[in-house]
Amino acid sequence: MAAVLSISLWIALATVVPGLVTIAVLYGVVLIVDPSLMQAALPGIDKLGEWVLSGAAITIMILTQALGILLEGLLIRRQWLGPDTRKITIPRGVDPCGLLSFTLEPYAEYHGLYLLLAELWDTEDAHGHLQRALAQFFLTINTMIAFAAGIVATPLIMWHSQWNNLLPGVVYVGAIAACLLVSYRVACIRFEVMAKALWAARRRRLHREKTPTAQPVAG
Repeated sequence: MAAVLSISLWIALATVVPGLVTIAVLYGVVLIVDPSLMQAALPGIDKLGEWVLSGAAITIMILTQALGILLEGLLIRRQWLGPDTRKITIPRGVDPCGLLSFTLEPYAEYHGLYLLLAELWDTEDAHGHLQRALAQFFLTINTMIAFAAGIVATPLIMWHSQWNNLLPGVVYVGAIAACLLVSYRVACIRFEVMAKALWAARRRRLHREKTPTAQPVAG
């Protein structure tokens, strides 16, 4: 149970942080492209209570997570995170069973993700390697949504400002697009790392189940 709760904490962080990135990216769009929007909104913001502002922030975080789940499903279904099989080489002396190479099927490992998480023991993944791999992958996917939101919002606000700050807006969109491409590449790398962690966790469980437990000696 403790393992599941710990993983839930990582997933919560993977929701909150990308939501904050979304807020920052959208704030940057307004600040660079049409600052008059911010000046017009400030009186209204001052009248809103802390609970309303917190609720708006939480809503943005939840929407970022929801869109991230949809993006995650699309990337997995279309297999846009890399090939479906990969040849992995293990340096000599690393694997206790002497394995030097194996064929990794990352999408197959992903489909067994939640079944494996539900079966984790409290003593498994003691150092949190699997938890970090999962959180980093989901964090990257959700952050891609944050940058995509900025790319969509920028031309809309540029149109609202009658294209007054065209050059700064184009530069900002270019910077966000570059961040999106970097995030996509990181997502591909994190997906492979996550698949390796899932494979290692599942292999450890299989090895443990096949190992006979010591029997008490009759005295």
